[in-house]
Amino acid sequence: MSVSEAKLDNTFAALAHAKRRGMLHTLSFRPATVKQLADEQKLSLPAMHKHIQSLEDAQLIHRRKVGRTNFVALNKKTLKATQDWLNQYRTDWGNDKETLENYIASMEKRT
Repeated sequence: MSVSEAKLDNTFAALAHAKRRGMLHTLSFRPATVKQLADEQKLSLPAMHKHIQSLEDAQLIHRRKVGRTNFVALNKKTLKATQDWLNQYRTDWGNDKETLENYIASMEKRT
């Protein structure tokens, strides 16, 4: 699955904030109410709603309102697409130091 640049921008912007990463961590175990997340993150409800909106814009969560209660759950599809995009940069060439050393050695051989 190909991920658009705009979608990646939204995803990484949403992931850039520690509170939102904390919320996603919680949601990786179970759905929660907005109030539960706000209490856990020690945020006011207005502040929490701004974070929820950011995560929704990035399609990292689903929100459903039942009566006066907002429930949220992780959108695993978006996380999977982002993970797939990141995986294209994995290598089997060893650790970063080995890779850099190998590259430098190969460049020195050329000169």
